Amino acid sequence: MKHKIASWIASLITIATLLGMGLTIFPAVAEDDNKLSVPVAFGRGLNTNQQGNRVNHVIIPNEINAKLDGVVHFLVAGFHQVVVYRPGTQPEDIVVPAAGTFIDDPTNRYYLCINPGGGPLMTPGTTVPFSNSQNRVESVSFPASVGTGTPPSEKAEKGVYLVICNVRGHFLDGMFAFVKVQ
Repeated sequence: MKHKIASWIASLITIATLLGMGLTIFPAVAEDDNKLSVPVAFGRGLNTNQQGNRVNHVIIPNEINAKLDGVVHFLVAGFHQVVVYRPGTQPEDIVVPAAGTFIDDPTNRYYLCINPGGGPLMTPGTTVPFSNSQNRVESVSFPASVGTGTPPSEKAEKGVYLVICNVRGHFLDGMFAFVKVQ
């Protein structure tokens, strides 16, 4: 009798332990619905960074979800320049020059990231030797209110933002994605 009770208690303890472990594992494997901090691959990696290698001309995923007040972290690998356009802008709206390295279409532009050749914004940059600007994280915020800096940061709005690679050939290869801000 004592053996049956001890066996029954041991079984209950085992079941309770397994259930408890299952409940603690669930949040760790559940999809993050928070969407306040979203990582996005902008290029596949420096091992595919050879000039003209279309394999590296991708944004993964190409449909990105973020919440208002959130941040999208573009993990840039290779000679790419992230440009984000305001809601309503479509790939066919981008004016692509017939030649040149960069597109540089300012219409409806929300954010222009750093020059992949190095150097400060709005300069030709230094293309040789390349700096570590080809392997970086570019974080773009979608704030729900105007910032207080000088000049103040722009307030974002809910909607679908177009993200492109500003390198002409990469965009023509289809290197663009959409960020849905909710």
